Amino acid sequence: MKYFFITFYLFLCIAEISSQPYTIKKLGLEKGLSNNYINDIVEDKKGYLWFATEEGLNKLEGNHFTSFYKKSGKVLNLTGNELNCLLDDPTEPILWIGTQRSGLNAFNYQTNQQIIYQHDKKNPNSICTNDITGIYPTSDGNLWITTYWQGIDYLDKKTGKFTHYNQTTIPELPSNTVWTLLDDNKGNLYIGHHAENGMSILSLKTKKVKNFTHDPNNKKTLPHNNVQCIFKDNTGNIWAGTGRGLALFREIQ
Repeated sequence: MKYFFITFYLFLCIAEISSQPYTIKKLGLEKGLSNNYINDIVEDKKGYLWFATEEGLNKLEGNHFTSFYKKSGKVLNLTGNELNCLLDDPTEPILWIGTQRSGLNAFNYQTNQQIIYQHDKKNPNSICTNDITGIYPTSDGNLWITTYWQGIDYLDKKTGKFTHYNQTTIPELPSNTVWTLLDDNKGNLYIGHHAENGMSILSLKTKKVKNFTHDPNNKKTLPHNNVQCIFKDNTGNIWAGTGRGLALFREIQ
């Protein structure tokens, strides 16, 4: 199976846009937000918006914020205040919260119950590290967890056990620094690396890896080796956002 990239750099175009009235309303510390540095936003199944910040989690209720912190004494007590990512579980009323140094939090906003997942050196089935960069649904209803330094974890939500995908278990991976991930629902993971390591495609069945990096002498390669985000559109094309442009990734049948 072969692949090729189409690289997009910044193009400026002029188009006629019908004028629409709009306003911008700023919501910051003065409105009760715990911190002005926002890392992620999700909407839960009840219609509430949640905001992950560098200092706490915020829930927008009407025209005010409710803030949650480490040991806040509320229904949700975070394991750490510096947050990276959020996911509203696709099948359950659970908000998944990824922290920068303090593991993974699962908050059931229907029952107000909380489960904490943190690395335990004595337990090989625990989460591989407490540094979380992303949380993504799997094709079988479980979760993928990406991390700063220890690759990717697969969480079986029923058992609470983590399976590790990193350079120890998958030696062909170029790096354990993972910033983003896409499960294509066909048995492949598209993995976006940080620290100049490009993008990888991992076959979950064979554990084989194809690695893609930037080559300044080849225009049909990645425009940059820091891959920030990966998206699959409704036609099956894969888009990779990098530090120096956008790449359209297509599979050659």
